[in-house]
Amino acid sequence: MNRYEPECVDGVLVLVADEDRLEVGTVDDVVDAVGGETYAIEYDERQRTQPWLDTDDGVLEVDVRETATSLNHTPETVSELREYDMTTEKYGLPARTVEFADRLVDILERQGREGEKE
Repeated sequence: MNRYEPECVDGVLVLVADEDRLEVGTVDDVVDAVGGETYAIEYDERQRTQPWLDTDDGVLEVDVRETATSLNHTPETVSELREYDMTTEKYGLPARTVEFADRLVDILERQGREGEKE
């Protein structure tokens, strides 16, 4: 199966693959759940030597709205997100939206910890 691509329809984020669609919530709610329009990823000294990383202080600011609306997701991730409904729970936001935002932050954080052993 193909990866799910984000689609934004009237401010609502939907993950789409073939004929399958999963509503995640409004993009504004995703941004709120992440904590704002930008998210800072911190890189260590070794990672800062990468030619693609253009930062003096080791911090890369990521546009949350752009990332949420452009990052593709695996069928497994979408299947797991389906387990959460769209009722308002955490922080006054839909449970699925908050779970999606948490996973987005996990993906971003892994970028900064790429070289770490877990």
